[in-house]
Amino acid sequence: MFTSKDIETANADAADLRQRRPAHKHHDASIALRPFAGRIGGNQEFTISPDDTNFSSVVAKTPDAAPIFTWTESFGLHAFSSPDLWKEATLEGVGTCLQVYLSGLFSIGLSPRGTQPGNGQVTATVIASLANALLIALFIYGGGPVSGGHFNPLITMGTFVAKLAALPRVVLYVGFQCAGAVVAGFMVRVSLGEGRDGLSVVPGCTMDTGLVTPGEAFALETMSAFALLFIAFGVGLDPRQRSVFGPAVSPILVGLALGLCGFASGVARVGYTGASLNPGRCLGLMAAGDNFTYHYVHWAGGITAAILNGVMYQVIPIYKHE
Repeated sequence: MFTSKDIETANADAADLRQRRPAHKHHDASIALRPFAGRIGGNQEFTISPDDTNFSSVVAKTPDAAPIFTWTESFGLHAFSSPDLWKEATLEGVGTCLQVYLSGLFSIGLSPRGTQPGNGQVTATVIASLANALLIALFIYGGGPVSGGHFNPLITMGTFVAKLAALPRVVLYVGFQCAGAVVAGFMVRVSLGEGRDGLSVVPGCTMDTGLVTPGEAFALETMSAFALLFIAFGVGLDPRQRSVFGPAVSPILVGLALGLCGFASGVARVGYTGASLNPGRCLGLMAAGDNFTYHYVHWAGGITAAILNGVMYQVIPIYKHE
């Protein structure tokens, strides 16, 4: 049983210890931030303000550090000389490689070998959609602070047309994303211990040309990609959503959007295994399988969707001050 004298003694000892203990110093060394208007899930919170004393020097090297650059500034080639931009692009390549590798494994694993695309495998499509939703969200969380967490040429092209990413970043990102996806495709092939025939059917990339015409494939790819960009921009890039759910929830919503678009496009059309939603992924996996049938549609549909979304985002959901 403690007495009042014991408590007073303990309090005195504690006070004496606090006086003798050196005060905790707050580390003023700031974390190196990489401001980027096109960061997925960031809702433009991680950008530099024009009121910042370093604003001019930062945007001179990285125009898309703030969403107020002009098209002339976007096409400026001086950003190619930024070491940070090359580091960010490298991370995009590595992240895309790992993402495509994992998605390639479970996509092929869920697709019975020897079957033709589009046989109505709803269960497999549901599982793949849920897995993709989780995969995308986690990779956005992992890479967002450095590169913006794109890991997808469709997203990068979409931010370019919407004037949230400058041309040098887009060129480097798409180049590294494609390179990483190709490496992942061949690593999937090596991991499975099979030849190119093991990747003859890749859900989300291959389709039965006897059942699906190029026009139908283009319409499916364009509309599915447009839906993904529409949702991703609304929940993950619009700064007005920052106070609604913010960067902590946005990546999950973007992942769910991709899963939903993949599921809807994967079960509706016989002979069609679902929209690409990531032309880089299909480039890598189809290169490993030496099967580029209709692959141009993955890019044509994605570019068309990026243009449609970019034009709409500049004209209708106005949130920028001229």
